[in-house]
Amino acid sequence: MSRHFGLDIGSDSIKIVQLEGKEGAFRVVTAGMIKTPAPGLASEAEKDFMAIAESIKRLKGEIKVDSNSVVVALPERSVFNQIIEVPKMNNDELAQAIPWEAENLIPQPIAEVNLDWQIIDDEESRRRNKMKVLIVAAPKTLIDKYLRILKLAELEPIALETELLASVRCLRPISSQGNILLVNIGSKSLDVAIINKGSLFLSRRFPTAGEAITRALGASLNLDLATAEEYKKAYGLTNQLEGKIANSIAPIIEVVSNEIKKALHFYQEKQKDPLRLMVLSGGSSLLPGLAEYFTRGLGLEVQIADPFSLVKTDEQSMQALRKISPMFTVAIGLAMKD
Repeated sequence: MSRHFGLDIGSDSIKIVQLEGKEGAFRVVTAGMIKTPAPGLASEAEKDFMAIAESIKRLKGEIKVDSNSVVVALPERSVFNQIIEVPKMNNDELAQAIPWEAENLIPQPIAEVNLDWQIIDDEESRRRNKMKVLIVAAPKTLIDKYLRILKLAELEPIALETELLASVRCLRPISSQGNILLVNIGSKSLDVAIINKGSLFLSRRFPTAGEAITRALGASLNLDLATAEEYKKAYGLTNQLEGKIANSIAPIIEVVSNEIKKALHFYQEKQKDPLRLMVLSGGSSLLPGLAEYFTRGLGLEVQIADPFSLVKTDEQSMQALRKISPMFTVAIGLAMKD
């Protein structure tokens, strides 16, 4: 069998990517997407776990994945992460210190979460004889839910990690060339991260995302959610339909823009290196006119993530997926994991 595959179970869709090769020379073996059966991961019912597992098995069979080993993403909105700075210490000392640090940060008892951490390479911290550490805490109930679904899907988990860490890994070829602002706009949450010299510098999460934009549009124009979603995807922030769609969703987009500005301001206070590139990922990054809106409002060059351009692909077989490439940022990052 080949190496593991990446599995991203989103609120709206399930994505799978399998790669071969090594960093800098990855090639897509296969990739695909299927709709997440409602109510998805919001449910705690066994029948809904089974429905998700069956969808995973169906997609895996359709795209001919030849491995049962998987790295799966935990939803960022359900996981706590925080970057902290501590005095420089060895790994054993850090292992003892992290639970104490986490207890003051995590909004639930330490006994109820799985705790992990990752040292972040930061030159400024080293100069002050300190170190930066990313703390990640996932509720044990969430881990148990995912492990149950994977068991029902007859899969062997190698690792579970956050969507953000997978995205950072996927976009490393871009971030290694300079500091970038990553904005992942999913269905239920918006994640903002600043990647400084290939390492995570800052992360923020907000509840205003794709579904909120759809609801605002539906309420403004008295549309049902399905129709509002179609109009949003078709017209976005363009001037089509006399700008009615753009005017309806602009207040929500402005909220998003203001939160991004706060993250940029924090970065500019802490770092001298300029940040000129913003990368949009996630399904809602494909909203027509969004990249241009952020370019005008933030004064940054804005790119829509194209993770398939960072790996070798069979252009003919991947043609359809390239059109929705930003939606595969997490799954590709998971498939890249060592």
